[in-house]
Amino acid sequence: MKAVQMLWVNLIMDTFASLALATEPPTESLLKRRPYGRNKPLISRTMMKNILGHAVYQLTVIFFLVFAGEKFFDIDSGRKAPLHSPPSQHYTIIFNTFVLMQLFNEINSRKIHGERNVFAGIFR
Repeated sequence: MKAVQMLWVNLIMDTFASLALATEPPTESLLKRRPYGRNKPLISRTMMKNILGHAVYQLTVIFFLVFAGEKFFDIDSGRKAPLHSPPSQHYTIIFNTFVLMQLFNEINSRKIHGERNVFAGIFR
């Protein structure tokens, strides 16, 4: 990855996620929920399933694009380009796909207690 792409990844992974967590006001149901015990795990079983499921999904899509994307989109392969060559369409597609998957993952990660509507309260 180039330096600009690494900056985008850092922005998406750190800044947007922390802003999403810090700016969302608590709901009435969240305020009425009993606190978790001291010995309860930090990452629940549902969170672990979501993390592992999304990791498998992202790795599958990215590996498909890296190794078969040039054939699928009928473009030149970026894997065979020299080290300091200009950015290829192939790696641009891979990077943009990664960014969009991360943005959608941040939206999906808002609800972790069995709620199905991830868009509920998104504009508050």
